[in-house]
Amino acid sequence: METNPLVSIVTPSFNQAKFLEETLRSVELQKYRPIHQIVIDGGSTDGSVELIKEWEHRDHKLGYTFEWISERDRGHADALNKGFDRVRGEFVGWLNSDDVYFDRDVVESSVAALKGHPEIDAVFGEVALISENSGLQMIMSYPQFDYKRALRGYMVAQPTVFLRKSVTDKYRLDPTLRVAIDFVYWLQIGKEHRFLKIPRIQAGDRDQPGRISRVDAEALKETAMRACAAFGSNEPVGRFKSFQDLLLLRFMRVIAILRLLPLLSTSHAHDNIAFPMWIDSIPKLLRRQLMMRANNRNTLGPRPTILAK
Repeated sequence: METNPLVSIVTPSFNQAKFLEETLRSVELQKYRPIHQIVIDGGSTDGSVELIKEWEHRDHKLGYTFEWISERDRGHADALNKGFDRVRGEFVGWLNSDDVYFDRDVVESSVAALKGHPEIDAVFGEVALISENSGLQMIMSYPQFDYKRALRGYMVAQPTVFLRKSVTDKYRLDPTLRVAIDFVYWLQIGKEHRFLKIPRIQAGDRDQPGRISRVDAEALKETAMRACAAFGSNEPVGRFKSFQDLLLLRFMRVIAILRLLPLLSTSHAHDNIAFPMWIDSIPKLLRRQLMMRANNRNTLGPRPTILAK
């Protein structure tokens, strides 16, 4: 552990006490050490601060350190910037307070990729879409990062990303933005810095009712479109390029199914998961995966199959 570089995980938080402990626990359960988690709370009034104080005084596993602040801020981006100010690690993760790391090897795999590719400044991976109560909705797969493709709206799954500290020191998020702050940030840093996709599920992205993509989808879309135009997306997309994009989307669906299958058959994979993931039924899960549609989004019902504790 003493020879490993420190990893800092920045967690912005505001009134998400319902999900926060699973987020914190998914970080502490990481096999990698040392880890320094930084929670930036925006002045929550829902019990988050009390939960954070209680978490701070627990006996944590060796190599995991924790710090936090709670004060009013200008929003999500401002909170992230405050967290970046406190980063001490060589590598930086960004995990929102309603998301989780998927298994206990996420940080270790990300650090190995960054150490093994000194020309790479950011890594990311696949993401599991999970319900409000941690049910597995589906797996979402993303192609390797390509800047021109990003300008056509191709995203990187934010909770799966790890960056070098040199990137977060140089570039900060735009505090004037209320939505699409991650997408704009990838466009900002992607011109200069290289991304690498890790072929594994890195995080659980919680599809809960308060998430921005559900409560303010139109504003998110408009902000993303303006950002694409501002960063150079002025050329019309021709038929051939559109056909290529369609084929790529179909291919990524196949990759997502391949990522899902081990979760249905390997008990070891379940034991290694870093949050209490569960499934309603294998046929329903496969149907959602094939259709790429999260029906009944708020809940999948009772938890008949526990895949992790």
